[in-house]
Amino acid sequence: MENRINPSSPPVVTVSQVNRVVSSLVKGDSRLGNVAVRGEISNFTRHAATGHLYFTLKDEQTRLRAVMFADKAMGVKFSPKSGDSVIVRGAIRVYEVNGEYQVYCTEMIRDGEGEQAAAFEELYGRLKTEGLFAQKRPIPARPAEIAVVTAPGGAALQDIINVISRRYPIAKLTVVPVTVQGVYAPRSVARGIAAAQDTGAELIIFGRGGGSAEDLSAYNTEEVVRAVYASRIPTISAVGHEIDTTLADLAADLRAPTPSAAAELAVPDISELAAELDGVRRYIGSCVMRKLTDRERALESAVGLIKALSPQSRIAESERRLSSLKDSVSLKMRNSIDRAERAFMRSAEVISALNPLGVLARGYSVTYCGERIVRAAGELKEGDDITVKLASGSASAKVLSVSED
Repeated sequence: MENRINPSSPPVVTVSQVNRVVSSLVKGDSRLGNVAVRGEISNFTRHAATGHLYFTLKDEQTRLRAVMFADKAMGVKFSPKSGDSVIVRGAIRVYEVNGEYQVYCTEMIRDGEGEQAAAFEELYGRLKTEGLFAQKRPIPARPAEIAVVTAPGGAALQDIINVISRRYPIAKLTVVPVTVQGVYAPRSVARGIAAAQDTGAELIIFGRGGGSAEDLSAYNTEEVVRAVYASRIPTISAVGHEIDTTLADLAADLRAPTPSAAAELAVPDISELAAELDGVRRYIGSCVMRKLTDRERALESAVGLIKALSPQSRIAESERRLSSLKDSVSLKMRNSIDRAERAFMRSAEVISALNPLGVLARGYSVTYCGERIVRAAGELKEGDDITVKLASGSASAKVLSVSED
């Protein structure tokens, strides 16, 4: 008997055709193009070569296969593993090769993370409105005592001790031990910051080493933020997670990315201070020497002025002036006398030259007729008695004859 298909039966199609039709139907359903699915991860695999994530989402009744390609997986902020409760977003598609449908994930967050983010944003906005993030006081340049609020046996405390011991060993450290993780951590940290107010410290460093978002959750609580804001002492946050910023970081006067960085920000380098002090010492020494030199010059000037104005100096100056005047008068007198002597000598010479006795001394004589000097022969006549005055003595004579030739 020959097997024939009933003409009323549907046409025969291939498996590929069936899967293609189903895939088209799924793609055409807008409800499946953008879905958010909550479930627990199982059979998790990260492909070593491509970085794609393959896993199954399950709940109490059923399972759903899922894939997340490497470019999308890079945006996941945690390391997913089997047993994690997550919410994924993406599209439901049919993998035509094996006829299975699965969710192609574009985002993945921990289950409850969305609610936590919303709560975080609400708390952030409320505390910001109150001004709890606006207080930024200056950090002491050289604190003598520092309170460290952290876990007593943690690496954070050791890092802070190491850095401060190296940079500024004269600072005193007071450790306020607190619990930094777990359900009791917020209250412990808040009480630790409050207790640090009575330690005599000039600066508070609070924080812990790195960790996941859950590990750091105590520093995102309102209780800790208000304790930081209420601190009378300036604070440095040292929550060791460089990527995320906690609310306590925002409330602190200064934020450091790590405990070691907080210690470096808290204290200066003592070797740099020593060099600075040496420079200041040299500068002060130079200023003192310059002042001393100026004062010495001023003193010398004052002493000179005092000497110049003292009676002894004035007497000495008067004596010098008197002596100079005496010498000047003596010189002028000698010069006057010399000039007078020379004038006298010239006058004497003239007088001597005009003195009749001088003329007589040269062989001349003077003839008197009575009391009258005879100057010409015509003034005499025969018989006159005349007297002849010679250079030495005189002679009397009588005129015998007169000749006017």
